[in-house]
Amino acid sequence: MDYNEKVEFDLVGMTCAACAARIERGLEKLDGVKTVHVNLALETAVIEYSSSQTTIEDIEKKVESIGYQAILKQDDEIAELREKDLEKMKGQVIFSIILATPLLWAMASDFEFTYFINLPDFLMNTWVQLAIATPVQFIIGWQFYQGAFKALRNRSANMDVLVALGTSTAYFYSLYLSIQSIGPEPNMFDRYFETSAILIAFIVLGKLFEIKAKGKSSEAIKKLMGLQAKTAKIIRNGIEQEIALEEVMIGDIVLVRPGEKVPVDGVIVEGRSALDESMLTGESIPVDKTVGDHVIGATINKNGFLKIRALKVGSETALAQIIKIVKDAQGSKAPIQRHADKISAIFVPIVVAIAFLTFAIWYFWISPGQLADSLEKMIAVLVIACPCGLGLATPTSIMAGTGRAAEFGILFKGGEHLEITQKINTVLLDKTGTVTKGEPEVTDIHVEPGINEAEFLFLAGSAEFQSEHPLAEAIVRAIKEKGIELGEVSHFEAIPGFGIKAIVNGKEVLVGTRKLMNMNDVDFQRKINQMTAFEKTGKTAMLVAIDRVYAGMIAVADTIKDTSKEAIQQLKDLGLDVIMITGDNQRTADAIAKEVGIDKVIAEVLPEGKAAEVKKLQQQAKKVAMVGDGINDAPALVTADIGMAIGTGTDIAVEAADIALIRGDLRTIADAIFMSKRTMENIKQNLFWAFAYNAVGVPFAAAGYLEPWIAGTAMAFSSVSVVLNALRLQRIKLNEAKKFMNKGVTGMRKWAIAGILYVTIVIFGFQAYDQWIAEDQGTSAQAESKGDKMEMGENKSNQEKSGGHQQEKESTHGHEMASGNHAGSEVNVFVQNDRNNLKIFLKDKAGNPIDELEVNHEKELHLIIVDEQLQKYYHVHPERTGKGEFTIKNPLPDGFYKAFIDIKPTDFSYKVEPIPFIVGDPNITSHGHELIPDTKFNKTVEGETVSLKVSSFKAGEPVTLSFDLDQSNLTPYLGAMGHVVILDEYGKEFLHVHPSNNEEPIFETSFEKPGIYKIWAEFKQNGKVRAFPFVIEIKE
Repeated sequence: MDYNEKVEFDLVGMTCAACAARIERGLEKLDGVKTVHVNLALETAVIEYSSSQTTIEDIEKKVESIGYQAILKQDDEIAELREKDLEKMKGQVIFSIILATPLLWAMASDFEFTYFINLPDFLMNTWVQLAIATPVQFIIGWQFYQGAFKALRNRSANMDVLVALGTSTAYFYSLYLSIQSIGPEPNMFDRYFETSAILIAFIVLGKLFEIKAKGKSSEAIKKLMGLQAKTAKIIRNGIEQEIALEEVMIGDIVLVRPGEKVPVDGVIVEGRSALDESMLTGESIPVDKTVGDHVIGATINKNGFLKIRALKVGSETALAQIIKIVKDAQGSKAPIQRHADKISAIFVPIVVAIAFLTFAIWYFWISPGQLADSLEKMIAVLVIACPCGLGLATPTSIMAGTGRAAEFGILFKGGEHLEITQKINTVLLDKTGTVTKGEPEVTDIHVEPGINEAEFLFLAGSAEFQSEHPLAEAIVRAIKEKGIELGEVSHFEAIPGFGIKAIVNGKEVLVGTRKLMNMNDVDFQRKINQMTAFEKTGKTAMLVAIDRVYAGMIAVADTIKDTSKEAIQQLKDLGLDVIMITGDNQRTADAIAKEVGIDKVIAEVLPEGKAAEVKKLQQQAKKVAMVGDGINDAPALVTADIGMAIGTGTDIAVEAADIALIRGDLRTIADAIFMSKRTMENIKQNLFWAFAYNAVGVPFAAAGYLEPWIAGTAMAFSSVSVVLNALRLQRIKLNEAKKFMNKGVTGMRKWAIAGILYVTIVIFGFQAYDQWIAEDQGTSAQAESKGDKMEMGENKSNQEKSGGHQQEKESTHGHEMASGNHAGSEVNVFVQNDRNNLKIFLKDKAGNPIDELEVNHEKELHLIIVDEQLQKYYHVHPERTGKGEFTIKNPLPDGFYKAFIDIKPTDFSYKVEPIPFIVGDPNITSHGHELIPDTKFNKTVEGETVSLKVSSFKAGEPVTLSFDLDQSNLTPYLGAMGHVVILDEYGKEFLHVHPSNNEEPIFETSFEKPGIYKIWAEFKQNGKVRAFPFVIEIKE
């Protein structure tokens, strides 16, 4: 099949490496498609296909069926489209952050280090959080649902599947809990509305940063395109007119005034000037140009007025070719990417499987029956996994590396060449035009006696005029300078490595080496000594024969490039073998090599012999780079592991090469190898980070060490870090190769691996240490309370009262244990907290479980929990899970707490005392608090308002607490019209009071000591229980 077409598309809708892999697999199934290369970083696809088997429309339809959009490559159109997408994404980021911020604010109150934040009560309202989170979930998050649907429809999975599944789990589970809370007794479980909203906000923010960073990686292309002139002034039909650059045709006469850019490649037909060619050569000194000289588009005319005949326009100009080479390189794949592609293809299904396995392990083994906790771990696994880093690791580095190299005049033609170049250990240099300037000059002319010198020069010059070889150009130039007009050539034949044969005015003219003379039986032996003398001084002697009779000799000397000696030393410093190869004779080659510091020389080699010499080196396990500039170098350039065409060279040489060194500076060979090494090292860093991030992050999330919102944030910015690391390549400076040794690569890798291992060991080490501490303290966490103890019996006012000093804090991280050892040691109460559950253990002095409890207000056990600042209040009822054992889902964020266990054992009395414990870090710093008495005793919670009237503020007197509220919607709660819990400002004195007549919200009690007290009044209104907080001051 003839695969005769290659087309490039811009792709819209890709989000991760799995998307790119899916498009490749889909297009490869099309009939007539040979190869497909999808570049995630550039969001492009290059397809090689047979036009007889498939069409562009078929390709576009196939991409659309997969769930994406393919647009035939048109830079202006796609740039405008992506600019609109970027603006849309900015709006989405702003919208999502505005809505997520209140939820983040509400979440901040859960952390000890943000205890001081003043949180409006309405933000804790479930329905307010639902109203805020819903637009984020379904307006901003809709793109993830769309992407997930398209992926699943095509029986594959991508990042959108992970995000949609993770955020939906958090959102809909929270919705379920919210609906459940409408019941007669609200659940105390945390909602996860903030998790879903913050996840989506951070993910779109991360994608925005990623897009901006990827845009910077293609700045090299933008800079090159910015060099082009936009319009051209031409003369048509004798009239000067300004037209768009695209309208210029070959043969048009283009006018270029001082300060203007040359719009096309061409030849000067009138005028004289100096042109700034630094964009191509890197040389800042303008080059003088006159009639007959060639000029390159995008160079700048410094002073004179020029008329130029257009020879190459549009995509055929030198600048357009450079841009095409850079684009092709940035869109290509390096072989190293194949490994990442294979993993990306199966990454998402594996992560989904791990997530469900995580849920199962937590739900059935680690935290049996704890749905919310198990879902939280599953969500964290889903949202921390990031396939994007794997997909971006290689292409972003290639984009940045090849782009930066292009700024130095180094054009890599593909990612595979970039990867191979770093392995080069042998550099084979052509002499003429590579080591030397390729601008030889005639130094000596010797004509045999009896031969007319003018005719000799006429015949030799006319014959050489047809040759592209630099030596031929030097001979022609020297003869023309003598005022000799050249004649027509009826036959011309270039014999690579030997010279030329031509018929001029019916005479056969041979110009070339002694081998050419021997091949044609020309006797020149008497001139051997003269030739040798020239060659020992680095000159090349060209023999001339007319009708197979020796006629004379022209000696030509080429000037060594100013940078050649320095460049060769740089190559040696990189540990490379440097060999010069030339068709010139041994003596001339040795003289040149000695001057520039080359120790190994292969001389008198025919063009096909150069390729053979390359193969010999490769057979010795050498990785060979061949550097040349002429047509006779093309076979060797193709044969070498890497072919480098130096200078503008000939079209054939540039086409055959893998790398074009367009500035003609030999030092860019070392820079090309250096750039390859740095780029590949950067790719390996990116791949290592992408693998390590997922290899460490997923297990950490599964183990419960990461909150979902933290996991999502890490995922959002993991791909950004890959792109930012790739952008470091854009800061590499020219001629840095001399600072870079091979050991540097290995050293950086070792440091990277050592750093990752160290961080991992530290994290796991601390976790293991904390676990050990937890287990150690959990066995010895009983502490007897000290101080005043008042017995509590049956109180006619239904008042339950206790006293005592605050215990020392007993805490661990992971499994926490705190105890209250009560009056007469009848009951030991243990509160065990493992972050996921609160467990209450009731034991007697001998350690036996206490199992016989009276039902007290419809429950065997009432658990009251307050935080250190007496701001958070929880009244919950753990379920019996064993003898003397009660369990409830842990509703607490990290911090200091006190638990009050309200029970009635059947055989003896029991007094409630505070049991301090910690959730989270055992080394957390304790913060003091100060209660400030209310000046107004009315509070509004979730739309309901309650007012408090206190009959007396004096210690020791009976006190009536009367609550004024809407009783039309008031219903009993746990066998009472209301519940009042009172704590003193130190959290020592505990009172749990019920209404005296159980018909009105009136409570009888007394305060034996002066001080400040916190009161929580619980009432059930409209089917929901609310706790109204008050602070009063009791005086002497």
